[in-house]
Amino acid sequence: MSMVDQFGTRRNMMPEFGAQEKAPGGSPVFRVVPGVPTATLAGQLPRRERWVFLLLDGRRTVADLARLTQRSELDVASTLTRFLQWGSIEPVTREQFRSLKDGRDAGSL
Repeated sequence: MSMVDQFGTRRNMMPEFGAQEKAPGGSPVFRVVPGVPTATLAGQLPRRERWVFLLLDGRRTVADLARLTQRSELDVASTLTRFLQWGSIEPVTREQFRSLKDGRDAGSL
């Protein structure tokens, strides 16, 4: 399989990245899926992944997470991809992000 076909196939496997909402800075924002047992899951994660997971609040961008964890954006994005594949996190929609600016929590929608 050629490199172009391989990447095209991967893009088709994760269509949510194409439709994913972005924060005003252009970086995607994620939150933990409501109902996911955060403490239980965090306790099972390796330390590097646990820090990223616990910092997800529906407001922080990938760039924010990279800065706070002192990791590269690519490394953080890779960790977030795993969480997405597990179904533990979800992108914050534009409406949810706007409600955060109004003072409401993204998880309450």
